[in-house]
Amino acid sequence: MLAIRLAFAAKHRPTVPCLRRGVASKAVPTGAHRKWSAGKVLLGTTGSLLLGAIAYDGAVNEFETVYGAERFLRSFGIGVSISVDYSWSLWGLEESDPNYEEVISGVHQRAADRILNGCLTNGGLYIKMGQGVAAMNHIIPKEYIRTLKKLEDQCLPRKPGEVRKLFEQDFGKPPEEVFQTFDYEPIAAASLAQVFRGTTKEGQQVAIKVQYADLRKRFNADLRTILFLQDMIALIHKSYNFGWIVRDLQGTLREELDFIHEGRNAERCAEDLRKHDSVYVPKVLWDYTNQRVLTAEFIDGCKINDTDRLKHLKINLAKLDVALFRAFADQIFRTGFVHADPHPGNVFVRKDPASGRPQLVLLDHGLYGNLTPEVRSNLCRFWEAIVLKDHSEMAKFARALNVQDYRTFAEILLQRPLELKGSKLTTRLSEEDLAYMTLQAKEHFDKVMQTLRSMPRNLIFVLRNLNTIRAIAREHGDPVDRPKVMARCALAALRQYSVGFRGYFRSIFRRINFEYQLWKFSFQFWLVSSYLRLLTRLGRSPDTAHLLDVQVDV
Repeated sequence: MLAIRLAFAAKHRPTVPCLRRGVASKAVPTGAHRKWSAGKVLLGTTGSLLLGAIAYDGAVNEFETVYGAERFLRSFGIGVSISVDYSWSLWGLEESDPNYEEVISGVHQRAADRILNGCLTNGGLYIKMGQGVAAMNHIIPKEYIRTLKKLEDQCLPRKPGEVRKLFEQDFGKPPEEVFQTFDYEPIAAASLAQVFRGTTKEGQQVAIKVQYADLRKRFNADLRTILFLQDMIALIHKSYNFGWIVRDLQGTLREELDFIHEGRNAERCAEDLRKHDSVYVPKVLWDYTNQRVLTAEFIDGCKINDTDRLKHLKINLAKLDVALFRAFADQIFRTGFVHADPHPGNVFVRKDPASGRPQLVLLDHGLYGNLTPEVRSNLCRFWEAIVLKDHSEMAKFARALNVQDYRTFAEILLQRPLELKGSKLTTRLSEEDLAYMTLQAKEHFDKVMQTLRSMPRNLIFVLRNLNTIRAIAREHGDPVDRPKVMARCALAALRQYSVGFRGYFRSIFRRINFEYQLWKFSFQFWLVSSYLRLLTRLGRSPDTAHLLDVQVDV
C-alpha cells in the first residue's frame, strides 16, 4: 500500500521544465512545490485521523463527543452574537433618547429568541438553566420572561425508538410488554425526561417519566460547558458571575439523574405535608420504577398558572395561593426539606375526589434542598422581624445567617422593596416598586452577589422556591399578602425550637404579639385613611398630596 501511494504521489507531483546543456529534460519539483505536497499529506493525515476519531466516537459513544462539541460551539456562538448585538445596537445610544426603549426591547427579544432556540436544541441542563432565568420575572426584562416561559413545557420530544431502546436495556422488553398499554405520544416533555401515559398490568392509569437516553453521558460535558461560559462572562462582566452557584450545587443537580432518588423525595414530601389536605403528591409505583424510569399514578389537572381555566372552574385564586404559600412555608420553616423546582409545569390543580375542594398536586421531586434546624430557626425569626418592621431583630438574625446587609437580604427573600409606598394597603407591587427592584438589580448587583455568597449555601434552593411561587402569585394578580402568610407559618414552626414549658408559652406569646402588631398597623392605617376621606367630603382636604402617600412597611 505504501509503494502504491508513493508511486501515485510521484506520478502526480508538480513539475517545472529543467534545461540541461540547452536541452529540455524531465521536470523536477521545486522547494515550494515540495512544501505544498507535504502540506497536502499533513492535511490528508489530519483529515483521516479526524474521520477516524468521529467513526470511533460513533461506534463506542454514539457520537456524544461530536454532539457535545456541537452544543459547546452553538452556545458559544449564541453568547457572542448576543454580546455583539447589544454592543452594536446600543452604540452611542443614551437612555434619554426617544427611541431607546424601542431599540432595547428589540435587542432583548432577539437575545431571548436565541437563548430559547439554543436551550431547546441543546436540551438537558440548558433547559433547566433557562427555566431558572424565567422565574426571575422581577428583575429580567419582560421579553426574556415571555419567551423563556415556553421552556416550562416546550421541550424537544425524542423518537419512539429511543424510548423502546431504553426500556429494552433497563427492563429487558419494550414498554408495551412492561405495561398493559403505553402511548408513545408524550403528554409532557421536561428538561431531563419525557412523560407518557399508560396502564399497568393491574389496570391502573399511570404517568411514566422516561429519562432521555443520552442524558447521563452528556451531563458532565454540558456542565463543563456551562461553567466555561459562566467564566467567560465573568471575565467581561466581573459582577455577573453565577458559576459558583453551579459549582457548589452540581452534586445536587447530579442527583436528579437518579429517578429512584426522586421517588424517595416524593414520598418524603407526601409524608411531610400529610396534614395539608389541600396538597397531594402522586404515589410512586416501585415495581415499574428504576434509575431512568419513574412511574406514578396519573393525575388529571391543570397548571397552576392557567388562570383562565382556574376561573372557569370557579376556583378561588386567593385561597389557592394561601394553600401554596402555606405548603412551601411549612417545608422552609418546619421540615427543612424544600422543593426547589415548583414552576407551573410542576404544580397542578385539581378537584379533590373526596371533598370536591381545590387541591394542589406537586410533581417532579428531583431537586430538593435541606436546611439545618439552626438555619430554619434563624430564618423564622428573621421573617417575623421583617413583617413586624423590627430592624434590630432583622440585623441580629441576618448576622446569625452570616449576612451583614440585612436590607438586601430581606429584599432578596421578599422580591419586593422592604418599604412599600402607596395610598392603599395592597399586596400588589406598583410600577414604582417594580422599577426600584430593577434598579437595585442593575446598580447594586455587587451587594446582591455578596449577600448570596455569604448566606448558607442551601438557601439558594429557598430563593428558587420563593422566586417561583412569587411569580405564580403575580400571574394570579397577587390576591394575598405572601410575607404575612409565610410569617404566620414561621411563627408556628418556632414552637418546635422552643424547649420546655417556658419555651412553649413564650412561643404562644410571640404569636399573640405578632397578630396584635399586624392588627395595630392595619387599624392605624384605617384611622388615617378614614380621617382623610372625611376631610375630603367636608371640603377641607389638605392640599399637600404627599399626605396621601402613606409609607407601609411589608
